[in-house]
Amino acid sequence: MAFQKSLFQCVFDSSSLINVERNKKMTVLRRRRGEVLIPAKVEEEVNQPNTPLHRFITRFRQQVVTPFQNNEEQEYLRVRSQRGIHDADAAAIAMAMKRRLTLVIDDKRAREKAESHGIETLSWQDFIGS
Repeated sequence: MAFQKSLFQCVFDSSSLINVERNKKMTVLRRRRGEVLIPAKVEEEVNQPNTPLHRFITRFRQQVVTPFQNNEEQEYLRVRSQRGIHDADAAAIAMAMKRRLTLVIDDKRAREKAESHGIETLSWQDFIGS
């Protein structure tokens, strides 16, 4: 069976990916990889050698990791300039906003920022359970 991207993709931030890994739910992430988009800046933050996330990213990089497109980098710089927003969170927020996708995010401050911009958000538990 050929790999297919889902019509219902979600952008992941680093905190949600780390929580999926810590809670031993990588099997679900692998199974639902067609729904997973990881901004390149998030990959840089979570891709630590010899971890389940590293193995997932290495195996499925072309399917799940994506660079900025069009004006996403401008939005990233705008979001990143706001107090308390880290690089990976800003990248995930900008990508979700510009692509009009749901954001899977667990960092409270970044989640509130995303929701204030009209981005639909899920926790990692919501994604895994849905």
